[in-house]
Amino acid sequence: MCVSDELTRARVGNVSASQLPHSPVTQLCFSSPHRLPIVGNRSTSDFFSFVLFESWRGGTLTLRARHPRSSLVIRRVRDKLLVSYVVAQRSNATGNLTRNDVGDAYSLTASVKRTGLDKALYQIDQAVKRARSASQKNPEDDRILNHLQELLSNANTPEHATTRGYSVSGDGDEDAYSEEEEEQDPVAMPDFIQRTQQSLAIDDAENPLQLLARASYIQPSPESRHGNSPQQAHTASTQGQTEDEIQAFFAPAQVHLDVGHDVDPVSLGLVSEEEADKLFNFFHRNLAHTRWGLDPRIYTVEFTRSRSAFLYTSIMAASALFMPSAAALSKRLSNHARTLAHRVMVNRYRSVEIVLAFMVNIPWMFPGQHSTDDETCTYISIANTVATDLSLHKSLISPEMVGSGSGIGLARGDCLDPRAALAMDGFPEIDPWSEKGRLFLRNRERCWLSLFVLERGMSLARGRPFSVPMTRSLKDCDNWHRSEYADPLDGHLVSMAVLRRDLDALFATVRALCDGSQMASSDGSLIAQSIQGSIERFFDQWYTEWGVSIGKGPDRRLPPYVEILVTHTRLSIYGGVINHPTAPLEVRRFFHTAGLSSALNVMRAAIQGESQLQSMPNNTAIMISFAACFALTLSSYATGGSALAPSVRNLIDETATVLERIGKVTRHRNGLSIKYGKYLKQIVRRAATGDGISDPRMPIVNEAPITTPTFLDQQALWPEPLQFSAMSDDQIVQALNQPGNDFEPSFGGLSWEDMTNFEWLYWPEVGI
Repeated sequence: MCVSDELTRARVGNVSASQLPHSPVTQLCFSSPHRLPIVGNRSTSDFFSFVLFESWRGGTLTLRARHPRSSLVIRRVRDKLLVSYVVAQRSNATGNLTRNDVGDAYSLTASVKRTGLDKALYQIDQAVKRARSASQKNPEDDRILNHLQELLSNANTPEHATTRGYSVSGDGDEDAYSEEEEEQDPVAMPDFIQRTQQSLAIDDAENPLQLLARASYIQPSPESRHGNSPQQAHTASTQGQTEDEIQAFFAPAQVHLDVGHDVDPVSLGLVSEEEADKLFNFFHRNLAHTRWGLDPRIYTVEFTRSRSAFLYTSIMAASALFMPSAAALSKRLSNHARTLAHRVMVNRYRSVEIVLAFMVNIPWMFPGQHSTDDETCTYISIANTVATDLSLHKSLISPEMVGSGSGIGLARGDCLDPRAALAMDGFPEIDPWSEKGRLFLRNRERCWLSLFVLERGMSLARGRPFSVPMTRSLKDCDNWHRSEYADPLDGHLVSMAVLRRDLDALFATVRALCDGSQMASSDGSLIAQSIQGSIERFFDQWYTEWGVSIGKGPDRRLPPYVEILVTHTRLSIYGGVINHPTAPLEVRRFFHTAGLSSALNVMRAAIQGESQLQSMPNNTAIMISFAACFALTLSSYATGGSALAPSVRNLIDETATVLERIGKVTRHRNGLSIKYGKYLKQIVRRAATGDGISDPRMPIVNEAPITTPTFLDQQALWPEPLQFSAMSDDQIVQALNQPGNDFEPSFGGLSWEDMTNFEWLYWPEVGI
C-alpha cells in the first residue's frame, strides 16, 4: 500500500499487507500481492494505525480528508476486489485522533460487490484454479470439475435448465457467497452488528443476557431455508413464527419510543406549537446551566417531539414553572409529565431521551407530605436502569480496536461499537463519523456523565449510598469537553464529574490515615495535619484545573451553583472525618474551624449568588440547609463571650430568607426551598432563646437553677456580630481564627448525637 502526500506529492511511506493486524478481513483484502495508491496529507505518518471494518457497498476507493485543502475521490481501483475496508486511527467514539489534532480525521473505503453472472463466473474461475492446484487438489475437486463440464455441455438443454448446481465457495480469499445467501433475512440485524460464531464466544461473555442476544445474530444456513416440500414448508412456517417470537424475546435492547397522538401535549391541546417554541428557547437560555445534559443542537422542538413525549413535556413544564404568566400552562404540563412518567415505568419505554426526561424532572419536584415523599430517588433509579439497558455506561470504541496489542486495556464487555450504539438508538443509517453521528454519540456519553453527577450529588445531599457505578468512560472523561463538537456547558459537567469521581481516592487516603492513628506511637496532631494536607491538595488541584476553564471574571470565580456543590463536597469530607470512628481527638478538634468555615461558605455563596440561583434545584436547597444545621450545631460549642454563635445565626436567617424567595420566584413555583427556609428560621429562633438545641457543654452538678439569657441580653453582652454574608472565603477563615472565637475545652468534635435535633437531615455518605 503506497502512501503519498496530497499537498506536496512527496512519498511519505509504504504500508504492506504484512503490516496490517491479522484478521480474516486482512487476508481477504491482501491475498494477492497488489498495491493500492492512497493519498493522504501531512499527518499520514500518524494516521496508519489500522482498524478494519467490513462493508459491501459501492465500487470506488475513497479517501475523505477533513482538511481545508483536501477532499477528493480517488479513481476506481482494479476490478474484482473481494471486500471493502476502512482504515482509521481513532481514540474515542467521536473520532478524534490520538495526537489531539481535531482538524484532521480520515477514513479510507474500498468496496466492490459482484452480482449476477459476473459473480457466478468468478466463483467458477476460483474453483477451477483451486482444483488444478497441485498443493490443494483432492478427489472432490475432480468430481466438481467433471460436474462443471457436464453443466457447460448441457447448458442449452431445456431439461437441464433448472438443474440445481453445486455451490462452490472459496477458502477465505474470495467472495464466494451464493445468491440465496445474500437474501435478506427478515430478522437479520445490520451487517456491521453480525458476528461469527467464534466471536460470539468472546463478546459480552460477562453479560449473560447480552450474550444470548448476540446468539440471535446467527442466521440459518441456506439449506435450512430452501428446497423444502410443501408439508415441510408449512411446518417450517409454523416453527418460524415460534422461532421469531423466541428470537425477538432474546433480541438486544432497542429504543422503545414514547410517542403518539394519545400522549403528545400539542395533539392533546395542552400547549400550542408557538408556546412550545417559546418554552424550549426559555429552557436552553435560562435553565440549561442548572440541568446539564441537553445539547440545544440536538434537542430542538421538532426532534424532541419526535423522540419522547415525556422529555418534550418535561422541558416545557420546567420552563413554565419559572415564567410568571404561565401558571395555568405550568399546571397542565406538570400533571401531564407525571402521567407520562408513570406510563414510561409501566410500559417499559426506553431511550436516551427518557433518561434525560427523568433527570429534567428531578431538580424542581414539588414537595410531598413528608421530606422523603418526592420521587427523586425513584426517578434516579429508573433512569439508571434505562441507561444501563441501553449500554450508556459502555465506552464507544469499535471492537477492532480492542484486543491484545491495542494498548487500550479495555475488556470487550466494556465497549460498544459506535454503529451498534446508533442502531440501538434508532439511527442505523447514520455514519458514526459524520457530524450528526458524532453529536448523537456524544449525546449518549453526555447523558451518562450527567446521570453520574446528578446521582452522586443527590446521594451526598440525602445521605444515600451511591448507585451509579464507576465506569471506564467516567475514569477517562477529563478531556471529554475538549472537542470540536462540545457544548459550552460540557466543561461545567466534566468538572463536577471529575470532582465526584476522584473523591473515592481521597476518602481512601483519609480513612487510612485515621485507621493508622490507632497505634500507640502515633501523633494525633501530625495525623490531623496530614489529613488536612491531603484535602487541601485535592481541592487546590481541582481549582487550578477548572477555575481557569469555567471560572468567570478577572478572579475566575466559579458560578454560584458550581461553587455551592464544591464547597458542600468539602463540608461533607470534614463531616466524615469528624464522625470517623477511628479519628483521634486531635483530628476532631483540628477540623472544627475547617468544617465551620466550609458550612459558612456554602451559605455565603447562596446569599451572594441569589440572582443566578433563581432556578435552584431541590438538591442544592438540601445542601444549603445541611450546611446551616452543621454551622448552628458547631457554633453552639463557642465560648460564652464569643460573637461567633449570634453571627452564625444571623447568617442562617439571611440564608433562610433567600431560600424562601427562590422557592416562590413565581406564584406557582411552590419550591421545596420554601419549606427548608421556614424550618431554618424556626430552629434559629429556638437556638436564640435556648429552647431548641440542648447545651452541649459538660453537665454541671449544681442545685441552683440555670437561667438562659434572652436573645436581647446576649446581644448586649456580646460584641457586634460578624457579617459573614459579605465576606470572602479567606475573610471567613481569618474571622474564625481570631482570638475569642474559641471552642469550649470539652469540645471533642461533632457527633451523630449532636444532630438528633435534625432527624430529617442525613449525614452525607462520603465513604469515610
